[in-house]
Amino acid sequence: MKSAKQLESLRIGVAGEHLVVAQMNLRGWDASLTEKNYPMIDIFGRNPQTGQFVSVQVKSSSPKANSFLIGFNHNNRHEMEDTVMGPYVFVHFNDELTADFYILSKKEFIELVNRTDDIYFNKPRRTPIKDNYPIDVKIHDLAPYKDAWENLWK
Repeated sequence: MKSAKQLESLRIGVAGEHLVVAQMNLRGWDASLTEKNYPMIDIFGRNPQTGQFVSVQVKSSSPKANSFLIGFNHNNRHEMEDTVMGPYVFVHFNDELTADFYILSKKEFIELVNRTDDIYFNKPRRTPIKDNYPIDVKIHDLAPYKDAWENLWK
């Protein structure tokens, strides 16, 4: 049985995915949720004007959070090029009813993760950190990508 915290996390994730599908459809693109049996893909989308298809990964966070876990560790981030299928959309809930969207192409996502993780890993410390820590993306690092929906098609 899932804890209350796990259930809340699942609800936030599902809500974020549905909001991204809604935003894509409102912008004139076709979008639908996957059946959860596609690794690294939450939404399939299509731009009817160009015929281009896209596979989108969505990460959502609660109002209390200041970052997103992305499912990679420092020691396996080199696998991103092969495992990331397409753009990432980060959904940060400001409260129960409003959210901000940050949209990065696959290339932008990988570059941001590598850059910010290098800074974190190489920061001077008294005690060295282990290289298997989970990577997170800070909301303030996503600011340039706020509402950049065109990044879905890069």
